[in-house]
Amino acid sequence: MDVRIEKIEPMKVAFVRNIGPYEECEVAWKKLCDWAGPRGLFGPKTDMLGISYDNPEVTPPEKIRYDACISVDDTVQPEGEVGIQEIRGGEYAVTTHKGPYGKLAETYSRLFGEWASQSGRVLSSGPCLEFYRNDPGRTPPEELITDIYVPLEE
Repeated sequence: MDVRIEKIEPMKVAFVRNIGPYEECEVAWKKLCDWAGPRGLFGPKTDMLGISYDNPEVTPPEKIRYDACISVDDTVQPEGEVGIQEIRGGEYAVTTHKGPYGKLAETYSRLFGEWASQSGRVLSSGPCLEFYRNDPGRTPPEELITDIYVPLEE
């Protein structure tokens, strides 16, 4: 497994929260995109990412929290179901998952099971981030690229 350590700066995001199985987060993405599109918030430098708070092997499916997010600047304000939050900066263990989103759990298992136990680093209790590097509407599932960021203690 190829894992690198990256330091990121704090990032402001607009988000819509989904509570329920990770497989059902499309509703949050639709709400966020329907809100952001008319406001001109999608551009070449816009990051699309998810914040995963819970381990589905521990948390009951109906209580899993996930935030569908896009990066925004300081001028964007919360509105309705769309909130604004800041993702913490710091060091993250990063690995790239290639393939369908439905198989992300396999990559997480390897990252937490194999890499974390052998790395000498301590994982932080903060949420994991998923940066979606290509468009699932235009990319075959087997070609999807997702960078998984796991926060580390510094």
